[in-house]
Amino acid sequence: MKTKTQAKTKQVTNYVMVTPELQLNNEAVLKAYTQIVQKATELLNKFEMRKYRTYVEVDHTKNPQNVQYVSEFVCHFWNITLSNSKEGKSYIFINYDADFIEKFGSNLTNQLLREAYRVTNSEDGTIGIEYALRVQFKDYDVHNYFYRLTFEGETDTISIAMVEKPELVEA
Repeated sequence: MKTKTQAKTKQVTNYVMVTPELQLNNEAVLKAYTQIVQKATELLNKFEMRKYRTYVEVDHTKNPQNVQYVSEFVCHFWNITLSNSKEGKSYIFINYDADFIEKFGSNLTNQLLREAYRVTNSEDGTIGIEYALRVQFKDYDVHNYFYRLTFEGETDTISIAMVEKPELVEA
């Protein structure tokens, strides 16, 4: 007589043990992400056309279904993403749109990448958060993703904004 045995299933959770070191590390990565996004918005004010000064921010923490993505900054040119690995380490991913580099030149993207490398660089010889910056050196269709997000409009997780052109002051 055969008896059935139940297969043991290993329970998997989405929880990670956050050590003080990991917390400090992730805070440094978040600070770097914030500085990179700030530089990206600064660079957008060079454009006359409103559509090129418009950007989308996605707050993935408000979506309980999403456990790895934290935040995204998306414009015509770049998708800058803050996410966490399964181990709880934070990473910054930068994707660019080659069509727009071809159209406008690489100067803006070069300036953004210089800032990204500067704020993640370790000055004391330790690994610091250099590991966290992941520039995706392959063409990514950023502008279609940007259009899709703006077409869907603002939600609990998506906000749409525009960099204002600085007013010209006459002397």
